[in-house]
Parts: sequence; C-alpha cells; structure tokens
Amino acid sequence: MSRIEQLSQEQVARLAEFRERWLRIGLATGPGDRAAAIAGVNEAYAAAGLKSPKIVIWLGSPLAGAIGAAMLARPQVGAQVGAQVRDQVGDQVGAQVRDQVGAQVWAQVWAQVGAQVGAQVWAQVGAQVRDQVGAQVRDHVRDQVGAQVGRACYGQQDAGWLGFYDYFSEVCKLNAANRLSGMAAVAQAAGWWWPFANAVILTERPTRLSRDAANRLHCETGAAIEYSDGWGVYAWHGTRVPAEWITNKAALDPKIALTHENIEQRRAAAEIVGWARVLEAVGARSLQKSRDPEIGELLEADLPGAPGSRFLRVRCGTKREFVLPVPREMKTAREANAWTWGLSAREYRPEIRT
Repeated sequence: MSRIEQLSQEQVARLAEFRERWLRIGLATGPGDRAAAIAGVNEAYAAAGLKSPKIVIWLGSPLAGAIGAAMLARPQVGAQVGAQVRDQVGDQVGAQVRDQVGAQVWAQVWAQVGAQVGAQVWAQVGAQVRDQVGAQVRDHVRDQVGAQVGRACYGQQDAGWLGFYDYFSEVCKLNAANRLSGMAAVAQAAGWWWPFANAVILTERPTRLSRDAANRLHCETGAAIEYSDGWGVYAWHGTRVPAEWITNKAALDPKIALTHENIEQRRAAAEIVGWARVLEAVGARSLQKSRDPEIGELLEADLPGAPGSRFLRVRCGTKREFVLPVPREMKTAREANAWTWGLSAREYRPEIRT
C-alpha cells in the first residue's frame, strides 16, 4: 500500500464527524451496553493473542473497579475472594491488551501515513477529544483512584486516541487500525476496565457529568462526575475540591481562601465563598493599589497566629481575581507582583509579560 501523504477534500470533511462522535462517546452518561462491552473485551483479548476471560465482574465506578482489581491482583488477598476464583483469575494482562496492541497499531499506521497527515488528524480529532475528555475528565478521576490506575484501560475516556485510529480505520481504510476495534467497542459501551488472564472487571459510565462554558468539570450543587454507586469527583471550574466545599458551602471558612496549601484550590475556595466575604472575614487593609488591576492591590490582614500577613489581590488575563500570599517586606503591589514571578520590581515589565 502506498503511503498517504495528503488527505482528500472528502477525507478532510469527515474530521469534524469523528471529533464529534468521539466527544459524545467520551462524555456519555448513563447505563452502558453490557453485551456490547463484553463482546468488545473478547475482541480486544483476541487481538492481543489471549483467550477470552471466563469471569466478568461489573462494578459501579472506577474507584470500585480499582479496589476490585487490587483484590484480584494481590496474592495475599486471594484467600478473601476464594482460592478457586483466584486460580481462575490469574495475573493482570493490561499491558498485552492495551500497550502491546496499541504500540503495534501505532507503528503500523505511522508506517502508512505521512507525518503531515498524522499531525492533521491528531490535531482535529485526537487532541481536541483528549483535551475535553482526558484532561478534564479522566485525569481528575485518575488522581483520586490510586495505584491500580496504571493497570486500567480507560474505556470511554480513551476516546481521544481511539478516535484518532477509528478515523484511519474507517476513512483511510488502514487495516492495522482495525486491531483496536475491540477496545473501541468497549469505549462505546462502558467506563474503565481491568483485564486479567481469565477475568475482566468492567465499570459503568458516570450517571452525571457537568461542565462549565469552557468545558471544564464544574458543578455548584454536587459532584461534577457522579457514578451509580455514589462515588464522584467534585470540581469548581476545572479544579478538584473537597466534597464539603460544595455540599456545605456555609461551613467553608473564608480564611481557607488565603491559607490553603494548594493555590488553585485556594482560588476556588475564594470564588465559592466570594472574595468580598473572604477579605471582610480577615479584616484586610489596603496598603497600596495600582491603577492596573493586573498589577493589583497590596493588602494586609491579621490571621490567627500570623499578624501582619500580606497578600496581593490581582486580576489575571482571564479576568479572574486571585489573592496570593506574599512576604511581609513587600511595600507595593508592583513589588509583590514582581515577587510572584521571581523578579525585582525594577525587572518587572508587565507590558511584555506573556
């Protein structure tokens, strides 16, 4: 087969179709299609040269799946799930199902596709789907699940790279990409899954997924991602926050917005509470204010155990306000802003900042 160095107009026209298709898959909620998911698992195992699993376990969320996978993967826990089941399950085979097959398909597809074509399809399908489904959904879930994450296949949340190969399979007729059709079928029917030698753990898709206008995970009244077993992820404009910050806003101490160790969560807390309430709660005093809101205002407040603490209230390029702690020796807003960039006030040139 000759190498594809350029897409036809008809092929280019279909890029948006695949982007939208895999966005729908990656962001789908509600019960999955269990029969289709199991059929996809069997096809994926066959592509990896493995026998179909004899035991199929369905769980409600990635967290439940990770716990189940940990139990089946550890010999010392085997007795708790029964020796017979343990013997039937065997070791995890995720590397064969996911990494081995994926690497082979990658090499074979790129051998038949020019760099420009690959980059074009990735930019308009893979990367755009990944950014919305991967960065905004999978990564938040992954960070809360734990050690079994690396052994999982992500199902619908693998939409970015699976959509990339699905395009080449259907539109460009590259047979190598067909080896991923089993994984693509699981992605369309289920959430995360863990393959073992003779068993597979499959999990449901979320029951709810909420995002803001910028496509970031966000919900002001509950979990931004919620699963049927009650587990979920709480997020505020793309920043993961403790559940109680959302479910019990009235109890959220405004001082957390100035003292919490994570700066993004600090900003989220301030937005949840409201900046006016935060600054009022700590009795902040204005020491010096620049005309430019992106340089900001230097404030002083007496915090418990830390009287005379200083903060910079500043507006970023996205027009959102931040309050950042700065050293007590700061005398002006410009000096404090420069300090946050590791510069002196003389070196600081906000007009050329990028």
